[in-house]
Amino acid sequence: MIEIDGSMGEGGGQVLRSALSLACLTGQGFRIFNIRKNREKSGLMRQHLMAVQAAARITSANVAGDRLGSPELSFLPDGIAPGEYSFDIGTAGAATLVLQTLIPPLASARKSSRVMVTGGTHVPFSPSWHYFSEVFWPSIEALGVRGEPISRSFGFYPKGGGRIGCTVEPEGEPAPVTSMERGRLTGIRIVSAVGNLPRSIAERQLQSALLVMRGKVERGIPMDIEVIEPQVFGQGTFIFIKGKYERGTAGFTALGERGKPAEQVGSEAALEFLAHHENGAPVDPHLADQLVIYLARARGRSVFRTSRITRHLTTNLSVAGLFLELSSSIDGREGEPGTVTITPTLPGD
Repeated sequence: MIEIDGSMGEGGGQVLRSALSLACLTGQGFRIFNIRKNREKSGLMRQHLMAVQAAARITSANVAGDRLGSPELSFLPDGIAPGEYSFDIGTAGAATLVLQTLIPPLASARKSSRVMVTGGTHVPFSPSWHYFSEVFWPSIEALGVRGEPISRSFGFYPKGGGRIGCTVEPEGEPAPVTSMERGRLTGIRIVSAVGNLPRSIAERQLQSALLVMRGKVERGIPMDIEVIEPQVFGQGTFIFIKGKYERGTAGFTALGERGKPAEQVGSEAALEFLAHHENGAPVDPHLADQLVIYLARARGRSVFRTSRITRHLTTNLSVAGLFLELSSSIDGREGEPGTVTITPTLPGD
């Protein structure tokens, strides 16, 4: 059993989720303690418990400590069983994070699978559905993952109730990637949304974002703009901004909350986009850490530039190194742009 200190690196739920994915992939069991020790409410919360239970279900794992608030857990997987699965977090816990835990092992199975998760789809500290489907999914498709994202409904904090999922087809070994230059900006997509709230809030979010971006991007860039009012369980707002480049895509989401002006929501997303755009790196800060599990198993060395090195990135590299033979390096400091190199050690090397 691999021993993992859950307070390592960013010290949150990502340590656990990455360990679950890698355990399922490699068949290696692990014991994790100090789960989410760096968070205000430590231990297993509902969405983390669901990730554990979902990973256990697809691998018939032997699990101990899988209860709410638990500070430690042991997980010993059996073989991966592809199939049709449905999971309900029961809260607004991030459904995208549960999906991201399951995709790598299911993609390595011999048959196709379909997974649906009920929970939050646009909630804090997690990829929004729009980021998952329009940035993350195309990026892993380029590495060889096959399938299709599925959206049924959206869910916001605190009620959740959104339903999303994906199909996953069998894949070979992920392809390595070299992504050092992104080329010119070819388009911008903006989605501003409200659920069970006045449409004017979404329009104010949009106008605020456009005002912040005015004069900061090249003239004549095509813009695809949507103001939508999706049917949701509960109430909420968000804005999603995607930059499409010749050799890369980046996305940024900001969420509304009670007492937060719509103008602040719009400017928040726009400023994040501009920070990435003005840097010139092809990989946005969120995608950088989400690619690690795939590139750590690729047949060959991967090198990419990211606009900001995050604690999530360094943490994921550390967790991957516990389960897989690889060497990795980061040229740059946390919070600044940098270059990431990941070199798996292949059998016979």
